[in-house]
Amino acid sequence: MALEQHIQRIEEKLQLLLKKLQQEQQENAWLKEQLQHQQQEVRTQQQTIIQLEQKLHLAKIATVAAGPPASPEEDEDFKKEMRTRINDYIKEIDRCIALLNS
Repeated sequence: MALEQHIQRIEEKLQLLLKKLQQEQQENAWLKEQLQHQQQEVRTQQQTIIQLEQKLHLAKIATVAAGPPASPEEDEDFKKEMRTRINDYIKEIDRCIALLNS
């Protein structure tokens, strides 16, 4: 009789474990789905950031084209922007020369 009770308790514990396993698997699936959603959201936000940075860059160029800076701060920003752009162009030219030489 004790053996039957012991077997029955083992079966009950096994059923509980199986139920917990199913719950954990469901939660895992839900978490994976949430992760994918969040990753897509991050990609979307990164694309938005890139687009906004490009718009900001174009706005700076348009401001420079509109005329001289109105304040010393804007003049410094303009100089920094121009130095950065010139350095970027020089790097790109150097890369092109290196490609042509190889």
